[in-house]
Amino acid sequence: MPVFRRTFSLVLLFALALAAVGQGLAPARAQDTGTITIGMTDLPNTLDPGEAYDFAAWEVLCHLYTGLTRQVPGTFDYELALAESYTVSEDRLTYTFTLRDDAVFTDGTPITAQTFVDSITRVRALKEDAEQAIEPYVAAVDATGSGELVFHLTRPVPYFLALLALPPYFPVHPILVAKTQPVPYPQALIGNGPFLLESFTARTEIVLTANPDYAYGPPATTSTIVLRRYEKSQDLREALRDHNVDLAWHTLFLQDVIDLAAEDDLTLIETPSTRVFYMYMCHDRDPFDDPLVREAITYLIDRQSAVDTVFSGHLTPLTSMIPSEFADAYAPIWPDSRDQERAEDVLRAAAYSPRGTSRLTFTVLISFHTYGNLFVSAVNQLYRTSFSPSDFVESGIYWDVETDAMLPALERGEAPNMVFGWTPIVPHPAAYLRPLVHSAETIPSSGRYASTETDTLLDEAALLDDPVEQGARYRDVSEWLLARYDIIPLWQEHLQVVAWKDINGIQLEPNFFLHYDQLARAE
Repeated sequence: MPVFRRTFSLVLLFALALAAVGQGLAPARAQDTGTITIGMTDLPNTLDPGEAYDFAAWEVLCHLYTGLTRQVPGTFDYELALAESYTVSEDRLTYTFTLRDDAVFTDGTPITAQTFVDSITRVRALKEDAEQAIEPYVAAVDATGSGELVFHLTRPVPYFLALLALPPYFPVHPILVAKTQPVPYPQALIGNGPFLLESFTARTEIVLTANPDYAYGPPATTSTIVLRRYEKSQDLREALRDHNVDLAWHTLFLQDVIDLAAEDDLTLIETPSTRVFYMYMCHDRDPFDDPLVREAITYLIDRQSAVDTVFSGHLTPLTSMIPSEFADAYAPIWPDSRDQERAEDVLRAAAYSPRGTSRLTFTVLISFHTYGNLFVSAVNQLYRTSFSPSDFVESGIYWDVETDAMLPALERGEAPNMVFGWTPIVPHPAAYLRPLVHSAETIPSSGRYASTETDTLLDEAALLDDPVEQGARYRDVSEWLLARYDIIPLWQEHLQVVAWKDINGIQLEPNFFLHYDQLARAE
C-alpha cells in the first residue's frame, strides 16, 4: 500500500458466554431494545491510534474519534468533519485546514491545530505500524500563528483527504499525547466521536455507548453497541442462531455464511470488497523474463472456475486492475476467458513445445498462512484449469509461504510468480496502481516491470482534480500493463454480514467498514 505490513486477512476467533461470565462480564442480551451485539472473530488488539494498523481496530476507532475528514456512507467520497475548510497549493504539496470553532474532546478540552500536530508527532515517535499511514506521504505538519493546520506532503497524493479519515491522523487527548509508549487497552479513552468507550476487555469484548453530545455528524441510532469475540467460525455461527448476537461480522467461514443465509429469520448483506488478487510475474526471473511467456500465461488464465467451484459465486472474477466500483478508472481489458490455442501459438514462438525439457515449467506461489485454505484452494483450481490442460505447460503450486516472508519476497523481486491479495490503504485507484506500478515503489522496481510511461501517467493524474480526467490516465496505465503483460488481475474478494432481520441500517463499506452508528433494531 505502501503495503499493510500486517496482513488484513480476517482471522477466526471466539469467546464462549460461560468464559465471559467467568471473567466477570455480564453478557449483553442481543434482543435488548437499546443494545445491538455484533459477533466477530477479529476483535482489535489495541485502541491506541498511534499503534493500530488494521481494519478491525480502525473500524472501532472511527466510532470513538472524529478526524478532519470522514467517508460519506455508501460512497468512496470524503467530506469535511472537524475541518471547516481547506485549501491546496497548485503543486498539490501543501494542504491548509481551518478547524471548526466547536472542536472539543468529550471532556471539553479544545481540539486545535496544535492538537493534531502533537498527535501526529506522537505516531511518528512511537514508530509502530500506524506510522506507515503517515511517513510515506507527509513530510511535515505544523500549526500557524492564526490556528491553521498545514500538511506538507512528500509528493502529490490524490487520496490525501481519504488518508486524513484514518486513525493515525486523529486528534488524541493531551493525556494520551503525553504517553511515550502505546496504550493498547485504555482505562479511560477521551475521544470526540459518536460513541464513548464504556469498557474494553482484551480479546473478549468491547462495549460502546452513544455520545449524547456528539456535534460533528448524525448521532448514533442505538445507545449501546457490544462487540464480542468468538474463537471459531462455528461458535459464532451458533451464537447468531441462538440470538446471542444480532450480527456476525468478520468473519465466518463461507459455508457458514451460505448455511445461515438460507435460514428464514436471517439475512445476508454482501458486497465486493476493495481487496483484489493479482498474479505477479517478475520480469527479472526465468521464465518470466520472456514477454512471450507472460503473454501466454495471460491467455491461459481461467478465473471463473475458482469462483464457481470454490467460492460458489461469492467472489468476483476481475479483468481490470481497478474494480468496477471505481467507474472512471475501470478498464476490463484483460481476457475474460481462456484461449489455449492462442497461448500455445505464443509458446511455439517462444521455442516451447509439448515435450520433455522444452515445456514451460514454473511454480505458482500463494501464502496459506496469509490467505487461508479457501484462497489456496482457489489458486489450486486456477492452476489446474488454466495450465494443466495444455501439454506445453508443467505447473505446480507452492502454498507454504509464511506471511512474514511473502511481502519481502515480492518487494525484493525474489518471487518469480505469486498470487497475492492487495488491499489499498484507502479506496482510490491510485492507491491500487502506484504501489504496484510506479518505479518509486519497491514491488514494480524489484520486479523490473516499472516504466517511465506509466510513471508519467500516474504523476499527471496526481495533479488533477477531475476524477474523469484522472480515470483516463489510470485506464491508460492499465493498457500499458496489459501491452507488456506485466501483471494479471484475478479476483475481487467479497465481504459478508449475516444478521437477524430485525436489524436495520446495516451499511457495509467495501473498504472493510461497518457503520455501528447507523444500526437500529426494528420496533
